[in-house]
Amino acid sequence: MNDSKQTSRSSHSKSLRKPLVASRGSDLAREQTRRVRAALDLESELRIVRTAGDRQQHIPLSEQTGAGFFTKDIEEQLLAGEVDMAVHSLKDLPVQLAPGLVFGAHLERDVPSDILLVRPEALDESRPLPVRRGGRVGASSARRQALLGLHAPDLVPADIRGNVPTRVDKAKRGDFDAILLSRAGVERLQLDTAPLLVFELDPRSWPGAPGQATIAVETRTEEADLLTALDAINHRETEVLTGAERCLLLAYGGGCHAPFGAYARRTSSQVEVFVAAAPLHVEGEDPRAKPMHLRCFPGADLSAAVAAAQAWIVAGCGALGDAQMNTGKEQAWPLWQASPAWS
Repeated sequence: MNDSKQTSRSSHSKSLRKPLVASRGSDLAREQTRRVRAALDLESELRIVRTAGDRQQHIPLSEQTGAGFFTKDIEEQLLAGEVDMAVHSLKDLPVQLAPGLVFGAHLERDVPSDILLVRPEALDESRPLPVRRGGRVGASSARRQALLGLHAPDLVPADIRGNVPTRVDKAKRGDFDAILLSRAGVERLQLDTAPLLVFELDPRSWPGAPGQATIAVETRTEEADLLTALDAINHRETEVLTGAERCLLLAYGGGCHAPFGAYARRTSSQVEVFVAAAPLHVEGEDPRAKPMHLRCFPGADLSAAVAAAQAWIVAGCGALGDAQMNTGKEQAWPLWQASPAWS
């Protein structure tokens, strides 16, 4: 950033009143909010909001219907003017924001992979996923449970709730043979995952939730000065690629907890969009009731790749032949690779 732009930004920041920033109360949510506040270069105050997702820990995420399980309470305070902006994990937000609300910024995306944490006694690296046959795998979302059905149908998916440290502790004490988590959440908290073994899942074969690993800031449409300040920390490429993923989720007709994954990336020569979806899914249905299909949609530009993916989704996400996408033993890249533990 050049000196003149920095001076302009600092002068503008000083002219703004001190905004009130809403966040969930988990360690991860607080860390994400800390990052936004530090990047914004603007004095602000923090307000912790307890959401339905925090209050209703007994309800499996795979059984959730509707949108905004982790965000609606915060958005209501935004609309009421009780807070000025909110920091979210983008994957938790509904694909259509409430009227009057808008994205102010997307921070640069972290690595969007899921990771598999495996107890040493349950390890079997000869299998599609490195967990012994019949192993019990903690998987919070319908997407993860459906992807288990696609890649390792003899593993047993088990609902798991709680924040990221709580889930890791449940695996350590033996409640599960393995658990599935977002890499970004574990990495942001620098959790001690030992003695669990860490395996990173390739998002080309195991697409994350649309927008996964992205921290987003939401505010009101009329907050012109705040939107100007937030624009200075917005990462445009992250906004564009995650926007494409969320557009596909909207075409699928699912909410945050649908058995649907999408991953968009730009290579040196083209754009690729990877989609995993269960066809004809009914909201609230068992996420493994219908087999999930995995497709890759390459294109010269993002709009072409997204259009092809949308057409496939609208046609019902069927098991059509695709020379660009192989799964199982024929795929051109490994489904997983061993990774160092965080500590």
